[in-house]
Amino acid sequence: MARQSEAEIRDELNHLMEELIESLKRQTFLGFEESEFHRQEERIKRIRELSADFLAAMKERRAETLMSVHPPHNPKVEHESEKPNVTLPGKVEKIIEPPSPKEPEKAEISIDRADDLYKEIRIENTLSDENGNEVRLKKGADVDVTVEADKDATTPKKSA
Repeated sequence: MARQSEAEIRDELNHLMEELIESLKRQTFLGFEESEFHRQEERIKRIRELSADFLAAMKERRAETLMSVHPPHNPKVEHESEKPNVTLPGKVEKIIEPPSPKEPEKAEISIDRADDLYKEIRIENTLSDENGNEVRLKKGADVDVTVEADKDATTPKKSA
């Protein structure tokens, strides 16, 4: 089956939700019918599936947009960043399997020099190697976490 576009998913969701509302009105004012109840269960199941597909399509579109704005780092083009930055050492503490097939795998990274309550971050476990191939982090891997900002987003640090 061909994959539906975001617009097609949205249209089908809208149609199913309108049907669900009408079904609930009928049940409320005209009484309960067993056959309608089963159709309603199937509708709700399809709404859940479409909602997951819609969220996945939105995430994919967002990722594509981010990739076009911020293409993957290419180590062959090494240069000093013009942006103020800091790089902190970290370690991959765990790999978190997705709750559903439509969700991405996550890597939990502990940042060594961060405050105790803010040490862990979770990121999508997808990186690009020097050839642009997708790779993933392993549990226990040592990593560097870089924070960088535009120059106009920073101010000079005051001396003590």
